[in-house]
Amino acid sequence: MTPMLQVLDVAKTYEPPPAWLRPVIRTAASRPVRALDGVSLEAGRGEIVGLVGPNGAGKTTLIKLISTLLQPTQGRVLVEGHDTQERPGDVRQRLGLVLEGDQGLYSRLSGQQNLELYGRLAGLSLSEARRRATELLVMLELADRDKLVFGYSAGMKARLSLARALMANPPLMILDEPTRSLDPVASRGAMRLFQGLADQGRSVLLSNHRLDEVVGVCTRIVAIVAGTVRFHGSAADLGTNPQTAARALSDLLEREVGATS
Repeated sequence: MTPMLQVLDVAKTYEPPPAWLRPVIRTAASRPVRALDGVSLEAGRGEIVGLVGPNGAGKTTLIKLISTLLQPTQGRVLVEGHDTQERPGDVRQRLGLVLEGDQGLYSRLSGQQNLELYGRLAGLSLSEARRRATELLVMLELADRDKLVFGYSAGMKARLSLARALMANPPLMILDEPTRSLDPVASRGAMRLFQGLADQGRSVLLSNHRLDEVVGVCTRIVAIVAGTVRFHGSAADLGTNPQTAARALSDLLEREVGATS
């Protein structure tokens, strides 16, 4: 069976703007920056793949490539067999995306109205969008929050972003730091939700700095440092229990970062 997600020898180089544009375009580098170099991974149906690494490792670049927001310089990304460059529309129909610091919510609408809007944009009928929005608000414990989104806490907005990504029932979820704004209780609830999604046959790519959460829920773990894969295996490959596995993963990242300094 074809994996839900295939990342095949992907590289991404950010080219600086031409010299004549540099006075009007802010750029952090005057030379090409190699953000990813030969990255390969896959996620099967019903699998949660954890993506870890230090800030600037290339995780968000990889997520944007998978989500069709960027194009690779080299290699291919396939979602259920559809190439992100050749068939981006088909890819977008198959994934739910939550980016770190997501700003995709309308603050002057309620949570219900936000979800109904995104459901309609995804092609649901009005009645389907209303039913699905109500169902997700209950699932994510937001059903009693009958107020405009600008009055939501950071954690509530994070949960609403998850609900928005689930509106069209996508088979692949791409999550970039989805628990960053959640308290420990809400984070545990989110992990149970992700496990439930996998149990339903969905694939989940989870980028997360909380290594204890990663080793506790992910089927496989991919560690990226300086744009390259430095570890690809299971939590069991790292330790006999979640605590030792998380510590071993932290030590591995520290060694790899030190080796590239």
